[in-house]
Amino acid sequence: MQANTASDAEKGGLGDSNRLGNGDDENPCPLHLGERLSKLEQLFEKFVCRKWCAEAVPDTPRSPVSMESKPEEQPSMIFGILPDIRSNETIRRSLVALLPSQYDADVIFESTNGWMILDTMYMPARDLFVQGDPQTYALDMAAVAKQPSIIVARTLVHIAIGISTLPPGFDNGRLSAIWSLDAAAQNYIHTVTSLMTSSDELLCTLPGLETLMLLAIYHLNSSNLRQAWLIVRRAMNLAQLMGFHRIIARPSTSPPIAAVENAKVLWCALVDAEGYLGLHLRLPFVAEAYPFPDDLEGVHMHRAELSRLSRQIAEIDTAVTPQTYVRALALDEKLESLMKRMGKEFWEVPNVPSTARSPECARVLERMVGQIWHFELKIITHLPFLLRAPNESRYEYSKITALQASRNLILRWFALRNAAITQACCRFAELGVFIAMMTIGLDILMEMGTKEQSEVQRTRGSDFAMVCRVIGEMEKLGKASPREKIAARSAAVMKNIMSSLDPSRRTDKPARITIPYFGTINMAWHKPPVRPAFDLDSDTGKKLSSTRTGTSTPVFSFACNELWPATPGSSGFLDFDIVLFDGLEDKDVEGNWTF
Repeated sequence: MQANTASDAEKGGLGDSNRLGNGDDENPCPLHLGERLSKLEQLFEKFVCRKWCAEAVPDTPRSPVSMESKPEEQPSMIFGILPDIRSNETIRRSLVALLPSQYDADVIFESTNGWMILDTMYMPARDLFVQGDPQTYALDMAAVAKQPSIIVARTLVHIAIGISTLPPGFDNGRLSAIWSLDAAAQNYIHTVTSLMTSSDELLCTLPGLETLMLLAIYHLNSSNLRQAWLIVRRAMNLAQLMGFHRIIARPSTSPPIAAVENAKVLWCALVDAEGYLGLHLRLPFVAEAYPFPDDLEGVHMHRAELSRLSRQIAEIDTAVTPQTYVRALALDEKLESLMKRMGKEFWEVPNVPSTARSPECARVLERMVGQIWHFELKIITHLPFLLRAPNESRYEYSKITALQASRNLILRWFALRNAAITQACCRFAELGVFIAMMTIGLDILMEMGTKEQSEVQRTRGSDFAMVCRVIGEMEKLGKASPREKIAARSAAVMKNIMSSLDPSRRTDKPARITIPYFGTINMAWHKPPVRPAFDLDSDTGKKLSSTRTGTSTPVFSFACNELWPATPGSSGFLDFDIVLFDGLEDKDVEGNWTF
């Protein structure tokens, strides 16, 4: 410490070459004395700041990486130093120190389908792959370590996605140097976020935008939708400054330019992500759907059409009116037309390979994800009208369509879960499964209030069993691994909804519950009315005929079925629990999702 202080003193002007006054130590010039005292004060401020940073280090989690890394290279030793006063080389070395060993990286890549990102989101240079072969779907850590800091940061986020999507039964003992998977993934994300994402100069590059896209995917996999939306919007703004929205409109050259083609792939991924997030969060869009050639086929054409339709579905007003229902039916017709265009073979539930890393396996999984997204769009289109079907028969078609789409979506989630390495796709699917379960569950509850219990058991018994099976599977997943946050919290919400069918839980007081992505509902328990023998001449028949509508109180009534509450000044109230809801990662389960 003395050596450092002496060195800093020399830099601060306290050496022999800058003595007080004009060589007269006994009669120093007041001006020179003030300057030197100011420099001395700056020196002590630097010393105190540096000491505070060193003392704050133990509170920062140590990096669970290879034990061969030197202590001074660990990010926990440099978090206290602001990025803007560090050299790029120092930042690069701190990122390189976080890279796992090649053995651990290979285990992570082969244990989950996170490697699909290399096909759908970004394509690294050939020499960054193991043995220089992209077909290995694994990155060479030694080659990555020689790259600029933004390339290293992009790789760390990719590995963090792989860790977060490892199967619940993954054995940590297979790894040689990572002692905590959760700590490793969080450390990678925290380091990249704090050191890299604050610099627009680094992000205004193709690798920089790819890093932001991967960060959004990481948060999307945790169902942290608002954080993912913020990152996607920032990436799209920077991409528009770089002209990506114009590049996508230009035809490909012959031979194609790799950087241009990668920019097109990235822009499509950003637009797709914004469409998905904007629809769920009811937030505006910054870009229009991207154009695609007429000869585009297969999963890519299907995904592009769904991205375009998701924006049109989001434009439907939340208020249920005959006009909005006409628009919803028109969009449903477009979805049906797209379904027929893809062909019968496309909609078959495929057998998902459990271990293969190949383009064929990637296409199978992409097709499955496209099917799930398609059925979720049908549910979202018809859900507002399904909730009114018991009282208005014209909405019966929406009820039938939404329930069938929910069943199809859940069946495909089971197919994904039967394969051991599809967690990356399951994270995307589980939000749709949650909406599908809620759709089926709410319809069962409504029927319990308007029909005899025996009839509901006969007609909806299979749906009830399907929902219970999904709840059971999600509970097992949540208990098996802390990474299965979406499954655990989806099960908690659905158990609270379905347990309302238990007669022992019924009370005379109305219950109120706020459901993610659905809104707030009020529930009151009443005995369903018993219809007497129909006789127009009897007093009962005359009474029934004169008051045949609006007389029976339903089991529960919906206060709203929108993401956003009523605006101030209206008859409703402003429910900030809905406004501030942050996806299924929200931990306020007890306060928000129980009766």
